Amino acid sequence: MGIESEADGGQVARRAPQVAAAGRPAPRLRRAERLILGSIDGAAHVLQRRARDVLVGSAVFMVPMVGVGVLLAVLAFDRFDTFDSVLGDRGYIGAESGFAFLAIALQSFTAHLIGAYTAVYLVRYQMGGSPGIGECVRPVMRRLPLLAVTWVITHWWALLFGLWLVNANDATLVALVWILPPTAATLSTCVLLVTPVMMGEGLGVAAIARSWRLARMRFGAAFGFVVACSVLAVLLFSFIAFLPQLAEATGLVTFGSYMWLVQGVTTQLALLVVIPFTAIATTQLYLQIRVHAEGLDLVVAADRAFGRRP
Repeated sequence: MGIESEADGGQVARRAPQVAAAGRPAPRLRRAERLILGSIDGAAHVLQRRARDVLVGSAVFMVPMVGVGVLLAVLAFDRFDTFDSVLGDRGYIGAESGFAFLAIALQSFTAHLIGAYTAVYLVRYQMGGSPGIGECVRPVMRRLPLLAVTWVITHWWALLFGLWLVNANDATLVALVWILPPTAATLSTCVLLVTPVMMGEGLGVAAIARSWRLARMRFGAAFGFVVACSVLAVLLFSFIAFLPQLAEATGLVTFGSYMWLVQGVTTQLALLVVIPFTAIATTQLYLQIRVHAEGLDLVVAADRAFGRRP
């Protein structure tokens, strides 16, 4: 069950999933008057009601990536003497920088996969279904090579910024503080809807162009969504990730030599909440832009009332 979009004589022929069949529940898709707040609020609502499906399904993709990251860290620091032969006495720093860059890349790709999973889940949920974890994981696994291709095409700039960041000195970091946020927000807006379009409309690499066309229809709202969602994600992540330090500061709980372990666990838990929440909000924005700009809710209602067009 998806949302398809086809070009027909230069016009977009919009078709919605068939929801009029007997016994099928009515769609949950509703028009939100405020794109940014409506998308974020809708994501919070879905996460509250369907937390198990969203978080466990996201963990299916996140846990293996965490394992790969740990393995790479062990290999990097176990063999940092190899870096010594290339970098002299800065081998440890080279291993540390290399791992930091790999961690950024892995986290970005993981977010891309989780975005695909939540897009499948949310589209089916908003169209009246009650999807399970397995039926939403399988489409992502089938399209894994294509998702890898689109991730590289749409996130190459993030990898360059990551490489710049891990190798930056103090002077460069000052420049990054001013350059990175607005540049990253603008570039993110241009490709914001790629994953929802891919999984919701069944497109391949053409989803990149389709995503840009949709974002351009409501570019101000899409840019504001990126900024608002980023700020909210940072606050939510900080609140969860630093809970152990706050608890220890009260004096009621002490972790002693295990503080690093507890901190690592809470950091991963924070990511497990923040990434799916951001992904759901992005898919909500995709649906709302289609509602506002293409009348998707009317298409769904017409299909339900009169039957789906051939």
